[in-house]
Amino acid sequence: MLLLNLAPYPANAWATDAWYSDKERGWFWKEAPPPPPKPPTQPPDALPAAATPAPKPVTAAQEMAALKAGLEEAKAEAILRPTPANVAHYLALQERTMNQAMLFTDMWQRVRWANPALDYAFVHPTAAGGVRIEREMTREEQKNVLNAVAQDNGIVFFFKRDCPYCQEQARILQALVQTHGISVLAVSLDGASSPYFPAAKPDNGIAARMGVQDAPAMFIVNPDTQETLPLGYGVVPMDEIESRIRRLVMMPPGVY
Repeated sequence: MLLLNLAPYPANAWATDAWYSDKERGWFWKEAPPPPPKPPTQPPDALPAAATPAPKPVTAAQEMAALKAGLEEAKAEAILRPTPANVAHYLALQERTMNQAMLFTDMWQRVRWANPALDYAFVHPTAAGGVRIEREMTREEQKNVLNAVAQDNGIVFFFKRDCPYCQEQARILQALVQTHGISVLAVSLDGASSPYFPAAKPDNGIAARMGVQDAPAMFIVNPDTQETLPLGYGVVPMDEIESRIRRLVMMPPGVY
């Protein structure tokens, strides 16, 4: 009956069936069925490559540090092992560094020449003629400032009897009074008098309130606003007092 049922199939079809040609094998051999085929996987070269971080750009400061380090290393190598090659390598790096510095200096000067706001010599001349003119202009400005300051401000001068520097400073301040008409209140820390300021007042605690640390000491004071600005300690010449008053009253910090 089995032969009759198989008869309708072509002979060549049976010849190509693996189970038919290997008829001794089968389920009765208790073989495990073949595993199911694995799904196709992408070849390794088709996998997406892991993203590598982009290298950070080298900064100018890092490049400069590397240049300095290379020069120092070449110098040390040339000193410790002064072969012609090592010395030549160091000299070549030194020449490169000097040329770079010269290029910077030249460009720095060119930029200053083209930008007066960046050129210190434009505001404060360094040539002899320019220096003379600037001094004359500054002197005239200081004179005008002192005359204006004298209208609303005065100087408080602290001195002591056994202080020779105090007597010299008193003489300078007397000349300032005569030149600009500014008022000076002399205060004696020890109750002594001064030949330049016979109407000097004894200290009544004002020195402590103004933070006086020693003598001679000078402060510019506005009686109306009670603003107090220290002019300095020690012997200060007249032109320096004029310059300090001009800077303290007319100029913000950082401006000359």
